[in-house]
Amino acid sequence: MNDRTTPPCLAVHGLGGGPYELQPLVDALRAAGRDVEAVTLPGHDVPGPTMPASTWPEWVATVGARLDALAVGRDRPPVLIGFSTGATVALYLASRRPVDRLVLIAPFLAIRGAGRLPFRAATVVKALARVAPNVPRRRPAVRDRDARRRLAALDRFRTFNLSAAASALDLIELVRPGLPNVTAPTLVLQGRLDTVVDPSRAAWLLERLGSKRKRLVVLPGSDHLAAHDRDLLVAEVVGFLDDPQR
Repeated sequence: MNDRTTPPCLAVHGLGGGPYELQPLVDALRAAGRDVEAVTLPGHDVPGPTMPASTWPEWVATVGARLDALAVGRDRPPVLIGFSTGATVALYLASRRPVDRLVLIAPFLAIRGAGRLPFRAATVVKALARVAPNVPRRRPAVRDRDARRRLAALDRFRTFNLSAAASALDLIELVRPGLPNVTAPTLVLQGRLDTVVDPSRAAWLLERLGSKRKRLVVLPGSDHLAAHDRDLLVAEVVGFLDDPQR
């Protein structure tokens, strides 16, 4: 679908990852005839194995520039698809500029378990980043074993940069007050078994969005990398984008 009236899609990956995190969804949307571009965030376009520092203003600038480029010659603005920190970036942009629709997968709004701590997660992450900026990378957070092995081979970084993580937490603080300004039709997809972000924040987010058309889909068998778990995600997103009433 490359006509003027069908909006293209821009997919934004998560912190420390890459476009491969959304590849099954990107492939499905392309197979359905949609134009899809998967952007690579600054700080994620190097070979590794050490993940470099990068900041949210860099991520937002890169995604915003691609949105502008994709909008050229179209009657409608692009669809914005964000995963994890990519969803936080998407929310920041959608609160400040038009997007046709918004798809948020495992949006990063709080670290899993951080609510039980007696201190703010950002304070701890920033303190650790000053003394140990790079920590070992955890294995891919996906339930499907074959997908876990495949994704581990695709991960170019063997470390995780805490300065970049601290910047992602700063972005959350900036995004929260602007949520009522997000008015595009929005689909939120959250794995019930997510071990990275707090799953309960998906419902919290839905309540605060200014969108008149918004929906939360809880994926019962999915961890964080939900696009790679054999669950409902791909069908839900394709249906959301194809159905004019959603």
